[in-house]
Amino acid sequence: MKTGASDPFGDDESEREGTKAADEEGVTEDASESETPDSNTVQFERSDLPLILRRDTVKDERESVHQLFVQDATDGRAKDAERELESLIGDDVYRLDAREAIYLAGMRNLDTAADILREWGYDL
Repeated sequence: MKTGASDPFGDDESEREGTKAADEEGVTEDASESETPDSNTVQFERSDLPLILRRDTVKDERESVHQLFVQDATDGRAKDAERELESLIGDDVYRLDAREAIYLAGMRNLDTAADILREWGYDL
């Protein structure tokens, strides 16, 4: 080629720099787009999740210990009730969860608890 003539198929230095700068900008834009959450994505706080999903172990969020001494008949009924709860739920249920649920159900139905106490001789 003649001196001073440019190669029409060659890369011009300024063109390469412009392309490089554009490529770098594209990379930054792509990176920043991937960091922003998709508008269809919903962010949850751990505390918004149901207990079974937010805990790491079955004892999480259970600082209080309620030791319960029961009669033999009550123990047998408790085990039956735990199995029946699993059947109703259609999934395995941790014994602590089942017991606490049964305990809370009793608190929601204090009239039934009062009837049991009367059977035991209270309110004579």
